Amino acid sequence: MLVGTIAIGDLRTLGLVRVSADLSKWTSSGLITMWVTGPLLFGADWGRYTRNPAFLVKMGLLTAALLTHFTVRRSHRKAAAVASLILWSCVVLAGRAIADFDV
Repeated sequence: MLVGTIAIGDLRTLGLVRVSADLSKWTSSGLITMWVTGPLLFGADWGRYTRNPAFLVKMGLLTAALLTHFTVRRSHRKAAAVASLILWSCVVLAGRAIADFDV
C-alpha cells in the first residue's frame, strides 16, 4: 500500500498517469502498517536479519527512500519523483532478496 501509492503519486508528478484522488490517507495507512508490522517481523528472528546483507541494504535504501519522500520531493519535483521510483523499486527488490541471502 505504501509503495504503490507513492509510485502512483510519482508517476502523476511525471505526467505518466492521471489520478484525481488524494492518496495521502492510503500512503499514511501504509506507513503506519509498515511501522507496526516491520518491527514485529524483525523481532521474531532478529539474529537472522542482523546477519543478512540483503536486509541491511534494504534498511539503508528504505531510509533513503523515506528521506527523499519527506524532504527532497518538495523542492525538485520531477527529479525527486524519478529518484523515488528508483529507490522504492530497490527497496522492494532488496526485500525480496532477503530470503536468498540467509546466512
